[in-house]
Amino acid sequence: MKRFSLLSAALCACAAVALAFSAGCESAEANDVRISPGHAEVSKGGMVGLTASGWDNFRWTLSDDSIGTLSATVGRSVVYTATGSGEGTQRVTATAIGAGVSSGGSTSSNATQTASVGFSATAVITHK
Repeated sequence: MKRFSLLSAALCACAAVALAFSAGCESAEANDVRISPGHAEVSKGGMVGLTASGWDNFRWTLSDDSIGTLSATVGRSVVYTATGSGEGTQRVTATAIGAGVSSGGSTSSNATQTASVGFSATAVITHK
């Protein structure tokens, strides 16, 4: 009887560990966000097409709005245009976004909203 109890306890412990790993851990490669190209050089008026991959949709942001603009803030691809003259570095970040269902109070809504999910990548654009 004692042997059966130890075996049962060991099986329960193994099942608990397996459940914890499957519920809380995700592969880093499954959520790998990338921007292509990862680096570019531009002068004033120059443009660079950027494409993000690894997720369905992305929110794009700039580190410095005074030296460049983006053609869009949401999507898989954008075009960066250098508007400032002189040297500097721009960081363009693509953050993965996903759809969620919002609810308010006791009534549920089927309206879809976009929410950031925390996976991102950054491309560096050097102004020359």
